[in-house]
Order: sequence, then structure tokens, then C-alpha cells
Amino acid sequence: MAEQDRWHGSPESVAYKPGKGLFFGLIAALAVTISLAGFFFWYVPTIGLRNIHPALPYVLGAIVIAVSGALFFSAAIIINAALKGTVPFYSPSLRWLIMKFYLPVMSVAGAVFKIPKIKTEQAFVAINNEMVRKMGRKFRAEKLLLLMPHCIQFDNCKIKVTRNVKNCAGCGKCEIGELLSLSERYKVGLFISTGGTVARRKVYEERPDAVIAVACERDLASGLQDAYPLPVLAIVNKRPRGYCMETGVAIEEVKQAIIELAGQPQGQ
Repeated sequence: MAEQDRWHGSPESVAYKPGKGLFFGLIAALAVTISLAGFFFWYVPTIGLRNIHPALPYVLGAIVIAVSGALFFSAAIIINAALKGTVPFYSPSLRWLIMKFYLPVMSVAGAVFKIPKIKTEQAFVAINNEMVRKMGRKFRAEKLLLLMPHCIQFDNCKIKVTRNVKNCAGCGKCEIGELLSLSERYKVGLFISTGGTVARRKVYEERPDAVIAVACERDLASGLQDAYPLPVLAIVNKRPRGYCMETGVAIEEVKQAIIELAGQPQGQ
């Protein structure tokens, strides 16, 4: 196949622009709302608590202040990450808070205020990646897993790569051949998944130390939550033909993610 006939992705792919300003607003609003709710639930029973013991209102107030302080502190770190693209330090508890608390609550808040869910998902993916990078860990290449969606395959291809990616003929009509070359060069695992359930089962079976995943924002956001505490670098796919059909993969981003997590291959 002539070089000009090979497919190298599409300039019409959907741009990936994290909605960091929106993330900032939702995080700040969430922290303020929870703190005000905490104050309310402290103030209302104060009269009754004082009748039980004079110190009880102050004990409850101290607890509310401590929880509010923790929420504002974590919110400040997340906002800093959204605005500057960095976090000052890595903390497992902060990552847990983002994964298990802020994203679900923010998704609900976004729905109430009619904010497109994709905006919070984009910012969530970006901040997750920054948190993973901030871990500063290097993993053995053979303990990494490249997890790709099956929709990256050329739509009319007759070769089944979801069972064995090495079946790929490398025709160049999609990027699976390039991904396979990266996998062999860096000695990392590569799996083409037909869906979230299959992807989760593969991660469970392979037990990788870290994952590099490509998918749409929705699948990445849910997958990151499911995979926690496993470190996952998430890359949003390209969608020249929309969702779920001949989507694209930023090969250079995948390569850079491998280098970040495992370093250069030996001899390079």
C-alpha cells in the first residue's frame, strides 16, 4: 500500500479540551455547599445538645470545622490542578476523594444545573492523569497494559483482533498495527476490548501494575473509578466519524505515556 493511502488519523477528530473552569466552579460550589450544610446541621441541634452536656455543641462544631477544612483543602488542591495542570503532592487519600466522592457528586450537580457531563468528565480525566504522574513511580514494562477499544479497528476489516491482537495484518487502515509495534518494541501488553465488562475482566486476569487506556470521556471516567486504586493514564480517543466507529488513537500520546510509566526500552 502506497504511503499516501495509509490512514494516519483524521484532522477532523473531536478536539480534547478539558473544561477546567467548569471543574473549578463545581468544586468550589460543592465545598461551600457541604460546609454550609454542615454548619446548619450543627447549629440546629445545638440547643438540644447543650441540654445533654454543655460541651457537646463545641465537640460537634469542632468535627464540622475539621471536615469542612479537609474539604476546602482538597478542593484547593484539585482547583490548583485544574487551573495550573499540577498538583503540589501525591496523596492516596486525595486520589480516593477525587475518584469516589467529587466526581459522582459533581456529575449530579452538573445534571441539576444542566451542564454537559462531558465537561466534568474531561477535567476529571486530566486531573487523574496529573495525579498518576505525580506518583512518580516507574513500572516494569511487562507489567503495563495498553487497553484499547475495538472501535479503533477499520470498520470493514474481516480480521478479529479482540481475541488475539497479533492477528492484525498491519494494513495501515487503522492504528492497531502501530499499537502492536509499540507493544512489541516496549514489551508492554496490548488488549483490544469489546466493552467495559470485558476490559475489567482483562485487568482482573492480567493484574497489571498500571494501565494506559484509550476511550471516550464517559468510558474513561467510569473505568477510572472501577480500576481504582490501580494507576491508569487515560487518553481520550479521536472521533472523526463520531462515537464507536473507526475512532482514532493518538499514537504519540500512547508512546509518551509508556515512556512516562516505564521509561525508554533497553537499547534506545
